[in-house]
Amino acid sequence: MPVFKLAPIDIRVNDEKWAASNLKEAVWVEARDDMEARNLVEGATLQMQDVKPGKKLNIFSPWLDDVVTSCLIDREAKAPPQGHLVMAGGKAIKL
Repeated sequence: MPVFKLAPIDIRVNDEKWAASNLKEAVWVEARDDMEARNLVEGATLQMQDVKPGKKLNIFSPWLDDVVTSCLIDREAKAPPQGHLVMAGGKAIKL
């Protein structure tokens, strides 16, 4: 299976969608296609948000949005450990 690199798009790093993710850096994940890669990263990084009166609640992960994040096959990347994604610093996160 191919390895995908997902990363924040620089001009969108302050987008409100990032409130729904506990991770805001490049990651690599093995997946059948780009949509599966995005769904895997979303599942591993989705975080709960505080509900405050008058504050807009964002329930959509930035990892699903191709305006906020890129998702490309990385032919040079080593496959992450089975059932994990790998962060830029090398740390593995369980999917």
